[in-house]
Amino acid sequence: MKNILLTVCVAALAMTGCTQEDIFSSDGNKELLEKSQFTLIGLTSARTRTSIGDKTGDIYPVLWSDGDALGLFSRTEGADIDNVEALLSDESVGQNSGVFTAEGVNPAKEGETKILVYYPYKASTKLADEGNKLTASLATEQEQIKPGDSHHIGKYGFAYATTTVSSTSKSAQFSLRHPMAYVKFCISSQELSTYKLKSVSLYDKDTRTPLSGTFTANLDTDELTFGSENKPYATVSLAVPELLATTQEVYLTTYPAELKDKQVYIVVTLEGDNQTTVTIPILKKGKSLQANAVNVIAIHDLKLSDNSCEWYEPVETRLLAGGWAYGESNCIMTTISPSGVNNTISVKARGNFMEVEEPKYAGTIFNCDLNNGHKMVGVNGSTTDISPISSEYSITVNSYKVSNGYNGGCGQVAIYGEDRSTVLWSFIVWMTPVPAEHVYGNTGYIVQDRNLGTYTIEDNWKTNGVYFQWGRPTPFGWGANGYYSMPTEATDVRFSIEHPRKLLYTATVDNTKSDWYLGAWTGARTDRKDDFWGNPNESNTFNNPSDGHKSIYDPCPKGYRVVSPGVLAEVEKSGEYVKQASIGVIRYCYDGTNYAYWPLAGARWGANPSDRTTNNSTTAACYWSNSPATNYGNDKDQGGSAIYYKSADKTWTHSAGRSHAFSVRCMKDTENR
Repeated sequence: MKNILLTVCVAALAMTGCTQEDIFSSDGNKELLEKSQFTLIGLTSARTRTSIGDKTGDIYPVLWSDGDALGLFSRTEGADIDNVEALLSDESVGQNSGVFTAEGVNPAKEGETKILVYYPYKASTKLADEGNKLTASLATEQEQIKPGDSHHIGKYGFAYATTTVSSTSKSAQFSLRHPMAYVKFCISSQELSTYKLKSVSLYDKDTRTPLSGTFTANLDTDELTFGSENKPYATVSLAVPELLATTQEVYLTTYPAELKDKQVYIVVTLEGDNQTTVTIPILKKGKSLQANAVNVIAIHDLKLSDNSCEWYEPVETRLLAGGWAYGESNCIMTTISPSGVNNTISVKARGNFMEVEEPKYAGTIFNCDLNNGHKMVGVNGSTTDISPISSEYSITVNSYKVSNGYNGGCGQVAIYGEDRSTVLWSFIVWMTPVPAEHVYGNTGYIVQDRNLGTYTIEDNWKTNGVYFQWGRPTPFGWGANGYYSMPTEATDVRFSIEHPRKLLYTATVDNTKSDWYLGAWTGARTDRKDDFWGNPNESNTFNNPSDGHKSIYDPCPKGYRVVSPGVLAEVEKSGEYVKQASIGVIRYCYDGTNYAYWPLAGARWGANPSDRTTNNSTTAACYWSNSPATNYGNDKDQGGSAIYYKSADKTWTHSAGRSHAFSVRCMKDTENR
């Protein structure tokens, strides 16, 4: 066992300049190519950092930073070098030649040992079973600290080399090869100067050229190959966004790509006050994205009119929660009549542009939670057929009072893409007389008088409404008609969106922690997504003091959102259980004289795919708030904040597994989202 010194000289690390044309044609924007410098600068940091500055002559000088590290492998027989970390020596910090020391390295006892060198060191980098091939990953989601600061580039880059060390030597010299491309975005705007630049993406939507993901570098042939899980885009986000009042520079690492004559999107996302987000996809004709080069894209005077997709809405006022949506609300609240009541709604996409596509068709997927055989919900005049979406990207939802049918209820419609079968998004059709609004004591909360999905507040089971798994925008009917379930496979949000009529249960599924959303599927607290309904909990108690903001996944109609924990706390504090003729309710006196009624509607248990609990009308009151039960760092309680009142023993529980489907009550959204 010995220490090996890997000496990197100035000439060996210098990368010759690469002159190239603009990566994108101008098409009205002044997108320029700049001659730039690729530099490792000396920062005190445990992570590799790369900075891009001005080019000096035809050379890109390299300066090493404190904490820099190389990774080492060897296939030489008799050697034991399997992803060993080689750390930069103190005297090399800030220099353009470096000495790296690797401890615990066992070269072959005789002859030369061939060493594969890569940069930066990562424990996840793998050597293939055969050949000199290294498998690593390029992050799709990258983060820059602030505009103009490119120190993050080294974290996402990749370079490699081969060298040899003899059994009698402790040093080796080599030259690194940089196979990745580096993109510098220069963004400015007059129209949107009061917004902060949040992120920029490069996206080949049509031909899906790989730009990030897992790759294999062949050190013998200098070839990169990409796996099936690669993404046709890469995004860089700013941790500390700044106003777009001046030109801002952000840096992105991508695969080298031949984008010549392809239509490629530059997707710019801005954030404003009060959770407003502006995302503008700009379609441009691409050119070569070259390795070992700085590829500059300049967008001067960014405007809303730069949006290249008529089916995409750039401005979203609800909390995006890192996702995407279609339309401005997930719930259409409407009355009904024998001749039908029409509501025309926009179905334009919004939010994460890389996750959406053009909506083409729409149709009814659920007619009425009380009796799905009653054809109470239609789209564009039909209660059964799929029909094209209008050229304005809107649909007309029809709600009918059928013969011998109910006076209301809850249905659902969906939109589809070109394949006419994969659900892109779905909308609740809540058929009800306009709910009354109750001001809850001196709390300031204004709450609807009925559960989401019901049409009556009378003393009968029809007051129960529909159920929701915590965080999902899609409902499940109180009755058994039209009820479906399946074991959850929701490692991402898309799975739940594409199965809007399925309760995603946890029985037979490992590592769920009673959550339908699996995330990385480890069962850890880090798998949870706490902002689905817009109110992530920063406190250590279920009674989150924040009311949050309306999110794109919130199921309530426009102008309302799921109640905050403060509403549930008020109902528990001042409410009383009352057994009526047909049902039990929590009765709450909201103004000193009049009462609001919270029915005992029971639940559908997420751990069990069977039908809802029996005796729902008298057994338990189960209601979600818009908040998790505790903060993200608490691994003990990963549930949602709720009230669960059991009439048999008069007990209150304040947290429940997020896979359970409970009732929802909506409160007035003071921000009118």
